[in-house]
Amino acid sequence: MMDFFGIANGVISTIEGWGYIGIFIIIAIESLAIPLLAEIVLIPAGFLVAEGKFSLIYLILISTIGSLVGSLISYFIAFKFGRKGTEKLLKRYKTFTFLNKRHLNKSESFFKNNGPLTIFLSRFIPGFRHIISFPAGFSKMNLLKFSIYTLIGSGIYNSFLILIGYFAGTKKEFIWSHFSLVFSGLLILFVISLIVYIKLKKKSR
Repeated sequence: MMDFFGIANGVISTIEGWGYIGIFIIIAIESLAIPLLAEIVLIPAGFLVAEGKFSLIYLILISTIGSLVGSLISYFIAFKFGRKGTEKLLKRYKTFTFLNKRHLNKSESFFKNNGPLTIFLSRFIPGFRHIISFPAGFSKMNLLKFSIYTLIGSGIYNSFLILIGYFAGTKKEFIWSHFSLVFSGLLILFVISLIVYIKLKKKSR
């Protein structure tokens, strides 16, 4: 049987070893349409806040700035190279990113239909937040407005993830003693989310 307790401890220890700089880099990379999830990093990091190994304020600030930096890089790529140039870049580096022409079409259509507020809302949607900076760059959205929406959305969502980990850390004795139950609950939520995502994806085709 897989040692979930050992895996959880391993993830937390790894993130502690990365420190603030490592977390900043990972969160910035996540915003470049590279398949990483902030949830996997920030929730355990919040756990470490509860243990006094990270500062809550510093962690929120650094992760939010990381989100902005990664998003700005995507924005400027799209701004500079345009739609066709960006497609060529993505095709060349498709090994490192999940983004393709179909994703660009959907994100651009959603952005055009919903306006700049899309930048804020997308920060709360895994997968979608990775790609929304590209249509903002294509449309040459005002840089200050783009940055503000990104900062506010990222700040709220990153804080939420970190606080989940923090409050879990304050109840770690209960969590460790009921780890299999907690893990099973999270796994069920993940499966439900995956099923909903697949159904929505089929409807959008």
